[in-house]
Amino acid sequence: MSIFEAVFRDAYADTEELIFVDSIEKHKEFNRVRSSIFCTYENCEAQLEYVPQGKRKAHFKTWPKQDHTPDCIDYFEREKKARGQKNSATTTMALSDKHIADVLNDMKRKRKSQEDDFNGQSRKTKKNKKNKTVDPSQPSTNGVNIVPTTGLGADMQEGEVKGKSPSVRRRTLLLLNDDDIGFTRAIPDGLIESIDINTDRVVIAISSGSKSCNIYFEEFFFSSAPANFIERFKDLEKIVDLNIKLNLSCVGEVVRRNNELHLLVNKHIAFRVEDLYLTIFLDNYNRGQ
Repeated sequence: MSIFEAVFRDAYADTEELIFVDSIEKHKEFNRVRSSIFCTYENCEAQLEYVPQGKRKAHFKTWPKQDHTPDCIDYFEREKKARGQKNSATTTMALSDKHIADVLNDMKRKRKSQEDDFNGQSRKTKKNKKNKTVDPSQPSTNGVNIVPTTGLGADMQEGEVKGKSPSVRRRTLLLLNDDDIGFTRAIPDGLIESIDINTDRVVIAISSGSKSCNIYFEEFFFSSAPANFIERFKDLEKIVDLNIKLNLSCVGEVVRRNNELHLLVNKHIAFRVEDLYLTIFLDNYNRGQ
């Protein structure tokens, strides 16, 4: 059962605040809040953690090895499971254009579903459930860790190994961290703040709340993009200069530049403006749609 509300215990102010999952990332003290949230039920001291939107809706879950009190509606029993797969090797797989499009479409769909009323979720029926824990007596199996990439030099192309399509992790700007460096991540939204255009290089600055990030489009991007694609960026810049608020979503490689985290987008189909491929967005805008 997913959890959609929690209590933030502010150790500094000695206060408590009810936190809802659909607004936690907008909290001005987000980083402090996410590290100190607990179950809302009376006399239950179980600590919770925030799980951002990915394949599932954003939700709270019980902190590892924390237990709810037996009378808590979120109480569960733990059962042992065998050890998971132990990766013995890592290989990179280039994402197909279809896979990238599916990721962007999925982020669009989930963003639209945010209008769902989390407060309306029924939590009145207590369900008997179990949470699996690792049984150390069970051996682990060896496998290969497949890392998705949109960059050069991938070990294999998607589809070369049947049934092996790597998952692309979603990250909001607030949750982007050093562990993401060098990996391909999907950013669901960012408000376009500015565009800097040079020959074979474009930098779009985006922001979300208090966090900002640059999206880089460089030589590799333009080597595979349609001819004169940079003109489309110039058309977009004219619109942004009119102070029109536009959202950008993308799939790219996380890089550290100037001691900050940014994204490098290598394919022209790997980013969208207002959930539309740039050419389609510009065409709709020019036609007044």
